[in-house]
Amino acid sequence: MDNSKQIDAIVIGAGLGGLLSAAQLLKLGKHVVVLERLPHSGGRFTAKNFRGVQISTGAVHMVPFGSSGVLSQMLSRLHVPHHFFDADVFGSFHVHGRQYCARGLLGVFKFLSLYQAYCFLRIGYLMLFHHLPEHEQGLPFDRWLERHIPIERNPRLIAFFQSISRFALSLELSQVSTAEVIRTTKNMLRYGAPAIVQGGCGKLTKQLEETINSLGGEIWLACEVLQILYENEQVTGVRVRNKTNGEEIVLVAPLVVSDIGPRGTSALLRNQRITQADVLSKIHTQANDGTESPKGAYPKGTYPKGTRRQQSEQGSVEIETEAIGLKVHVLSDISLIPHKGIMYCLDTERIAGIVQPTNSDPSLAPAGKHLLISHQVIQSNRIEEERALALADLRMLFGEAFDTHCHVLTMGTYRGEWPVNRLAQGADTSTQTSTRGLYLVGDAVKPSGYLMVEGVAQSVNCFLDKLSQTPIEGIPKGHTAADQHQKMWQGKGRNVAMPPSGLNAIRWLWKAPGNSGNFEKR
Repeated sequence: MDNSKQIDAIVIGAGLGGLLSAAQLLKLGKHVVVLERLPHSGGRFTAKNFRGVQISTGAVHMVPFGSSGVLSQMLSRLHVPHHFFDADVFGSFHVHGRQYCARGLLGVFKFLSLYQAYCFLRIGYLMLFHHLPEHEQGLPFDRWLERHIPIERNPRLIAFFQSISRFALSLELSQVSTAEVIRTTKNMLRYGAPAIVQGGCGKLTKQLEETINSLGGEIWLACEVLQILYENEQVTGVRVRNKTNGEEIVLVAPLVVSDIGPRGTSALLRNQRITQADVLSKIHTQANDGTESPKGAYPKGTYPKGTRRQQSEQGSVEIETEAIGLKVHVLSDISLIPHKGIMYCLDTERIAGIVQPTNSDPSLAPAGKHLLISHQVIQSNRIEEERALALADLRMLFGEAFDTHCHVLTMGTYRGEWPVNRLAQGADTSTQTSTRGLYLVGDAVKPSGYLMVEGVAQSVNCFLDKLSQTPIEGIPKGHTAADQHQKMWQGKGRNVAMPPSGLNAIRWLWKAPGNSGNFEKR
């Protein structure tokens, strides 16, 4: 018996990018199967219940652009039920033992000296209103700051930029280009305040699963893709194994969408599989001998820009292959952060920022308890030391209250095949590969200026636009199938839309724009 099945499209990986892609293709009338090697969907955008607490598998239950962002817009188009609680502040800033709350951008003047406030305004003008010269676009952001303000006279201002970069991008200022920082900052100001997902990312993943099922899609859990099949540079399907019963099946389809990153995708094209142990072993070896992954290991069209240098007249910026980090989930008897936004840490050894998502949605923890999630960049291969430094930071930040009222639930590292981002901000690869019919989505395909899950959602928009422009291989124009393909996309419009007006940024001066005020009035 022929153990194969013919469908329209295959999605590898049931992370956020994979689920969004599947839902979009189902809306277009495609027969779609989603393949996930784990026994659950969501990847790094879901949660597990631990002692009544929603422990996130990656995200901190937060979306960067809130209720006005790319992800929210896509969910609305797909009619996926969701609600985002926008932050009510720009953020708070822990400086020298004190937490300063800034409702808007001007609130940062509370902890900056008069001279540093002047430098803040100067940098803001250069970033938002001044054209960035071409020779400065690839300059590392720390070098760009040195060029425009005296670093030694602006310690708190530099710490301000460092903490935001570490929390939002999981990168040091030396690892991200000035052009990328400016594009991302402009988008953050145009769209609006970050938001907590009602019910957490786990609930949103379940809503996406239900939408896919209602549209006739299939999600195969605990199914491992063994190989991506192709012929004459055209994808033809995948070979997959059910991990529960060991049964193998060939899914035949002219379209394959991969949400497992360039490294994992290129391995499957070679009939190989990447494991977490393999990746961490290579990272350890490269850290010891200073070598880089051989470029020949990645087929054309799937090789990540990854570890490379962006050159400029003034220097170069090294961009790591992936962005890595460490998150700590803490349960507290008392509230330690008095708002719905991010507390940025300017005086810590490791922790860059902390959120208390139960301020927006108390259901994320048991009644009367408060969930806090910290995030930091992993700065060495000594993981136990990184964890110890995180705990020391928490004790420094909250003092006696941490030992008296807090309990550490989990400390999770995100690296290798389970990183913060499979490719660092600004190092992302293209959604389209050199193998026809094979596309990439997810956190290695984030368009410039779009971070975290907003970048994932925008990568799906990019994929849809590429797909709409790609003719059906081997079918001439005028053929019935070609006409059907054209009709399917007719009237759909461009999926990647322009960001909101730059004038929206003005609102940030005195308050965080978003829907938080709507709930305060109730």
